Amino acid sequence: MDTNSFTYQVIWQGVIDFSGATPSYTLNIPGFNPANCVFMIIPSRAQDVQSSETDGSGNTKSYPYVTPSVGQVVVLPKNPSARASTLQTRIVAKAYAVRFAT
Repeated sequence: MDTNSFTYQVIWQGVIDFSGATPSYTLNIPGFNPANCVFMIIPSRAQDVQSSETDGSGNTKSYPYVTPSVGQVVVLPKNPSARASTLQTRIVAKAYAVRFAT
């Protein structure tokens, strides 16, 4: 990553844990704006990394569904339009909100 033409600042970081009964996260992040920020999720356990495309437990190892907006990020365990029978993610991950500036 070449930071000669821009700077970045981590404005929020935390753990997103879907291994238990947590149905969703609504994160209020001051200064977050999808126009100049990104929200990243990085699995923190080896068991949460899908071994291949044909891994039958793919949904439980999938990335959560993220909806960013100004000042807030909502993280759901599956796509809200998915069938009720669709398995939801069970990952534990580190999450970061990063703001970029030129």
